[in-house]
Amino acid sequence: MSEEEKLSRRTAKKNKKKKNKFKILKIVLIVILVLGITGAGAVSIMTYNIIQNTEPIDPNNIYSLLSENSFIYDDKNNLIEKVQYDGLRTNVKYQDIPSNLLNAFIAIEDKTFKEHSGFNFIRIFGAIWEGITSGDNIRGTSTITQQLARNLYLADTKSERSMDRKIKEAYYAILLEKSLTKEQILEAYLNTIYLGFGTNGVQAASQEYFSKNIEELSIAECALIAGITKNPSQYAPLKRLKNEDIDPSDPNIINIGETYTLLYDDRFKDRQLLVLKFMLEYEFITQDEYEEAVNTDMRTRVNPSFSEKGEISSYFNDKIKTDVLNALMEEYQIPEKEAHDMLYNAGLKIYSTINMDLQRIVEREFSESSNFPNINAKKDKYGNILNSENNRIMLYKYENIFNSDDAFILRSSDYEKDSSGNLILLKNKRLLFDSYKENDQIVDIKVSFHNFYKNNEGFTMTRGGRLLIPNSYKTLDSDGNVILSKQFLQDNPDFFIQEDDNYLIHKENYTLNDQVMQPQSAMVIMDPQTGEIKALVGGRNITGQRLFSRATNPTQPGSSIKPLSVYAPALDNGWTAASIIDDAPLINDEGQVWPKNWYTGFKGLVTLRYAVEQSVNVAAVKVCEAIGVDTSITYLKNLGVTSIVETGPTNDHNSAALALGGMTKGISPLEMTAAYGTLANKGVYNEPISFTRVEDKNGNIIIENVPERHVVIEEDVAFIMTDILVSGVRSGTGYRARLFDGNTNIPVAGKTGTTSNNFDAWFMGYTPYYVAGLWIGNDIDIQLSQGSAVSAELWSKIMKQVHKDLPAKNFERPSNIISATVDNKSGKLPTEISHLDPRGNNIISEYFISGTEPTEYDDIHVLANIDIFTNRLATPSCPVQFIEQRVFTKRPYPLIENPALYPQDYAYELPIYYCPLHNPSYQLYPTDPNEDLEMYPPLDQDDPDANLPPENIDDTIDDTIDDTIDEDASVDTDYPIESRMDNNKKNNNNNNDDD
Repeated sequence: MSEEEKLSRRTAKKNKKKKNKFKILKIVLIVILVLGITGAGAVSIMTYNIIQNTEPIDPNNIYSLLSENSFIYDDKNNLIEKVQYDGLRTNVKYQDIPSNLLNAFIAIEDKTFKEHSGFNFIRIFGAIWEGITSGDNIRGTSTITQQLARNLYLADTKSERSMDRKIKEAYYAILLEKSLTKEQILEAYLNTIYLGFGTNGVQAASQEYFSKNIEELSIAECALIAGITKNPSQYAPLKRLKNEDIDPSDPNIINIGETYTLLYDDRFKDRQLLVLKFMLEYEFITQDEYEEAVNTDMRTRVNPSFSEKGEISSYFNDKIKTDVLNALMEEYQIPEKEAHDMLYNAGLKIYSTINMDLQRIVEREFSESSNFPNINAKKDKYGNILNSENNRIMLYKYENIFNSDDAFILRSSDYEKDSSGNLILLKNKRLLFDSYKENDQIVDIKVSFHNFYKNNEGFTMTRGGRLLIPNSYKTLDSDGNVILSKQFLQDNPDFFIQEDDNYLIHKENYTLNDQVMQPQSAMVIMDPQTGEIKALVGGRNITGQRLFSRATNPTQPGSSIKPLSVYAPALDNGWTAASIIDDAPLINDEGQVWPKNWYTGFKGLVTLRYAVEQSVNVAAVKVCEAIGVDTSITYLKNLGVTSIVETGPTNDHNSAALALGGMTKGISPLEMTAAYGTLANKGVYNEPISFTRVEDKNGNIIIENVPERHVVIEEDVAFIMTDILVSGVRSGTGYRARLFDGNTNIPVAGKTGTTSNNFDAWFMGYTPYYVAGLWIGNDIDIQLSQGSAVSAELWSKIMKQVHKDLPAKNFERPSNIISATVDNKSGKLPTEISHLDPRGNNIISEYFISGTEPTEYDDIHVLANIDIFTNRLATPSCPVQFIEQRVFTKRPYPLIENPALYPQDYAYELPIYYCPLHNPSYQLYPTDPNEDLEMYPPLDQDDPDANLPPENIDDTIDDTIDDTIDEDASVDTDYPIESRMDNNKKNNNNNNDDD
């Protein structure tokens, strides 16, 4: 076959395919036409019925609709906030909107806007055809007028892709076109369209992204804003991430705030280029303007504003808005953008749980600096704050890096100049360098300040800042130094100001991150019976919105975790308040004594109640290991704790985390408060809620917020735990939190908590009315001058005001709680010998759940004959005048055989060795092989009375034992509780009130 024949056949096939396509198209068109004619009546009836039931509108009141914000009410239905996203809506007149901005929106959204009468038939049929061929819902048919109608009148159903909604939208669009001019429609559209980051309208977007008014926007900036409309979460030039989710070396970082970091996001680029392409195609801009816009470096143009709104309860209202946003997304299965539109623009009525009286009490006390401890920081000779472990600088003193005019001082030791005139910023000096790579190529170099502090009107910390040097002027040399080109110095002669051998960089050439008061604090007050949050403050001396809330972010809880993770689970698994724990040392895998108590040494045999009252670390670890760490984790999860780390090289699957609170992430004050609320609520956990219901603008309930509830422990267990915590406030480490003397009238149940080196100080407590948690600490690991003592005192100061007008009330005692008399060294029923304990006062009355009270008798106390000359067990050969019967304890637990580590009650322990002086058989009556017999004077056979032991023999023996004690084995000095109470009256800085 010749080439001509082959070509002829191919041409014939193509022509046949074309004919077939035209044939198919003709059939489809005929079918559509027939269906259109036959279905016109049905469609007309359906359309008529929908329009008949569509609410009427007044197209002339558009701008009154624009202010239809949502509202937040307190628990007494008083209005507390008109919801607006930092006030980011500013209406502008049509004549003030630049033509480039108008044309950018028309080009990308509706090129026939000036010709159509509300909707574009060609786009509608095109979308219908695409829907038929793809099987998807009808999309992409909306004109600018339809979008305006949807935003104004169909906000509640704008996510629907139904024919019903489309017909209403088209109907409203026709009404708008009949009543308004094209200019009025476009003006209203550009003032209402959502453009990301809470911005409604082009003026708000211009200010948010570029810090300028719309008349100052370049063509590239207009195209960027117009491109955002399709998907604001994707095409906004900024993104906000939580601080823990960012790479600190990311060159796109613009600002690091307390909670969030603001970053440049270039995902808008393709959309922006499409807008510019259409603007050129429709002859809205020239080729030269197009080229200039396409080549604009938008990273240098994006300059976000940082608007703040200071008002009372901003922490609480931030949480309410976050919770409502999440509830809308879950309830209606809508994306965040649409939930955001509903929250800020749909006129919702949000009924919160906040009690403004309680909120104001907390905020008022948080504003008083005298309520908080000082910083107890280690400093170098220049005043810079050092890390206590490695002596590296954590915070520079402000005056060491800035002068009195707030200019950064670049010292001669921080830089060099090369022979080409480039300025070399030296590594490991007073500036930080972070480089960011893409495809192994450095695309950005960040030059920033170290963290620093000021101590003028209070101690404040700033997490560094950044020099505003365009990336094109920066390179890295092989040693990691930053080279600033000579060209930069020429182009910016005022950036570096020479002063002697130093350079000054003035504040217009750098940015600083937020300045934050230290120490910080957080408090949550809840109604434990409902889960309603009544007050929430996430920081002190900070104003604004979207703040870092320490109330909802985890931190290490210290000993305040013990009732939740150790003791309540133990009581729920057969332990009682009278169960005996031996506060005697443990040796860890490294051969070290661990843990240590907050007081010197070890107490010995103590009850579970006493262990909680006095926050005994050893007891908590032993009980945790006895019930098992898995049990502890299970209870914490049931108590609503979500921050437990169970896997990875650093995790919480250990008693250091679960018994002592040294957790990987910690627990937030909000979750701690809800967990303690379970104890206050008779063992029933209530999920904390910030609002009770949400209504639409017509008063219809669209969300009813019922907290999740479940039983964690039984009511009787919760009562025992509560009663133990009441005694901990009455006479234990939490005594400063009492509302009344003796912890009566309205008792407080609570627990202190202090982490290592006094980094965090807690008090968690509750009354028959409220549960509240208070944390004090620094945002980085700097020691506080006081521990949990100051937290307990501030908790009491606040809660006294909260309970001021409330009547006396006690915790309800369940009917199956009984009391029984027990011996506090054995936890069992006392015997006659129990009453003879030389320490006295060891017989106590204790609460038990019926059926768990002891039935066995004390077997810890024993009688033994002692040779008073040697203070050892008497042998048959000891002279009768030397023998005395005494009461001892015989602990059921073995001790580490090291006198330096014996607990305090070892002095009352039954001796295990016999008298060495009157000993007929060392095999039958073993003696201490390490005992020094020279401590005893020789016996006088002729004068038995002379053989009586000297009056100070006990002191001699004790001194001998003391001489063997390793002083390094001791821990922090402290006093018995009574002595501490007296001492603290003299010295308010004593902070040894907890672990």
